[in-house]
This record gives sequence, C-alpha cells and structure tokens, in this order.
Amino acid sequence: MNLRKMGRRSGLTLIESLVVVGILLGIVAIALTLYGTVKDRLNVKNESENISFVYAQVTDLFSDETTDDLENSLAVQSGIFPKKMKIVGGNTVYNSWGGKVEIEGEQDKNGFVLTYNKVPKESVCVDLIRNQRKVGWDSASVGSKKITFSEITTAEVSKGCLGVTGDTVTVIFKYGVE
Repeated sequence: MNLRKMGRRSGLTLIESLVVVGILLGIVAIALTLYGTVKDRLNVKNESENISFVYAQVTDLFSDETTDDLENSLAVQSGIFPKKMKIVGGNTVYNSWGGKVEIEGEQDKNGFVLTYNKVPKESVCVDLIRNQRKVGWDSASVGSKKITFSEITTAEVSKGCLGVTGDTVTVIFKYGVE
C-alpha cells in the first residue's frame, strides 16, 4: 500500500472562512447600528437649527405687527423657512423625517404655532424638544402632553415623547399662544 504524504495546502479551511465571515457580519451590524444613531443625531441637529431659525425669523419680521396672515406660503415667500428645508409647490414644507411642517399665526396677536409631523419617538423627540428650551418658545406639545419651557424637565419631555402610540409623533411649538 502506497501512502503518500499530503503536503500542506495554502488557503483557508472551512472553519477559518466561517470565522472570518462571522467577524465581518459583526462589524457590518455594528456599523449599521452606529449609522442609524449618527443619522438621528444629525437630523435632530439640523431640525433644531431649522426650528430656531423659524422662531428668530418670525419674531423679527412680525415684531411690531400681528401674525394674522402668517401661514406656510407667506413664510416660504418671506424666507422664514430656511432654504435647506425641502419646500414643494411654494407652500408645502417637509422636515428631515418626511413630515409636513406647518406654521400658523395667531389672530390679533404676534404669536404663532409651528407644527412638526412625523418626528421619531423616544430620544429623537426628547432631544428635539430639549434643544429648543433656550430659544424663546413658550411651550411644546406632544400628543396631549403640554410642556412649558420655563419648567421643562427631561422626565416631563420623556413622558410626552414616549406616551403616544406609533413610531412617530407630532410636536407643536407655541409662542405667544394660549
């Protein structure tokens, strides 16, 4: 019987290949998780800047007059909405999450309401509202929860952002409105 000694072959064995594939899948899973978190933070930052810009523009442009005629088309024409926001048809404005953004003036006052639709729940909602605490808004509402900025706490904001059904919420910012 002739037994030939087999030489060592170069390359990976099946087990080594499976280990490499497993490690690569783990890295991809971590990267995808981090991408979602980074994207959420970037969207919150951008939208916080947009909301602050809208507040500053309205309070500046309407400082000595009422906001009776303030609505989306006038806000777009007047440059109240930042140019980086998606604006369709001259009066429909969208936020980073694809939700409509609507602005409405208060009759016989210079107050206004800014409505943000399709804001993701949980940390995105909490961060978006908390980022506005020093801007000058009087209050924000999420569902039936009203949050007064002069008395804002993380616990109060969290209750509002988590206490609704669905994956997204509508956040309503108010200035000079009861």
